[in-house]
Amino acid sequence: MLVLLYHKVIKNPGFDLWWRTFDLQIKILKSTYKIVSLDEVLDCVINGKCQKNVVAITFDDGYADNYIYAYPILKKHRVKATLFLATSRVLLEDKKRPTLLDYWEGKVSWEELYRPKSMKDANAEFVKQGRSTDFLTLEEIKSMRDVFSFGWHSHWHLKAFERDEIIDFYDGDGHWSLLHAYKGDLRKGYPIFPMKGSLAIRAGSLKPEVKEFIRSLGDSFFEKRSWKKELKELLKRNFDSLLTFETEEEMKSRVEEDFKTSMGLLKSFLEESVEHGAYPFGDYSDELKKKCGEYLRSCFTTEKMTVKPYSDPYAIPRITVSKDIWSFFAILTKSKLGFW
Repeated sequence: MLVLLYHKVIKNPGFDLWWRTFDLQIKILKSTYKIVSLDEVLDCVINGKCQKNVVAITFDDGYADNYIYAYPILKKHRVKATLFLATSRVLLEDKKRPTLLDYWEGKVSWEELYRPKSMKDANAEFVKQGRSTDFLTLEEIKSMRDVFSFGWHSHWHLKAFERDEIIDFYDGDGHWSLLHAYKGDLRKGYPIFPMKGSLAIRAGSLKPEVKEFIRSLGDSFFEKRSWKKELKELLKRNFDSLLTFETEEEMKSRVEEDFKTSMGLLKSFLEESVEHGAYPFGDYSDELKKKCGEYLRSCFTTEKMTVKPYSDPYAIPRITVSKDIWSFFAILTKSKLGFW
């Protein structure tokens, strides 16, 4: 049994999965696999009822293009899927944007269809401004319920610093979660540490005195060719540690609040409870698995494996589908040959 993970389906060939490629993939899946719900996936995991040539289709986050491009294609092929929503991203608006179906029916021009942003740009815009039009509206979510089921994917959907080990310094590029980790005060020269989904770890924050030290170096320091190497040595010489970490209790309280918020919003959006979830960024811990067990019947990872009978319902693997068709064929071939 195979569970596939998608994020974005875009208008033109480029940074992510083109809608025409997605259309071809769904056509292939429908002709060669039985497409099942997550309830049937869970039946395999818990009761061992696993069939051959079976696939479930999932999406993460809740991007506008899921409605504009993916939804019409799935509907055309009469294929069901599950979308795990990050509830903070949902636009609480009653408007719907034109879709591929509207274009096919001649109701709108090609130019009128929304051009999606990259995942990085969409999430960075959200962190900076508190909203991004690259995510779904509430009305769009409600309009997709004939094709999509919905699940939990946290409220805030962020990464946090995991451990006190410098891997780089900010120079204008980096994961969008850095904006949140530095609470909007992200400057050239700030250290970058290993990051993980914030619900799975005790989050670390850069000490105020370290920030002051870096700011005191002045702009001319960062014009040097070797400023990163020099700064790493300076920090090592002047500080025993750079991060402070929240306590276990603080982490548990934050995780509980995120669950209460996200599950409450999902129920209000959908007027029913959700039963399945997906860990943000695929990151989980024993503690997070237990918390999922309090709210959900299953939770999905991003571990690159096929689903096995009698396995952990709170660590069900999914395989991420990349943008090119040949990688898609490789996933299907490897799963059928038992390589995963």
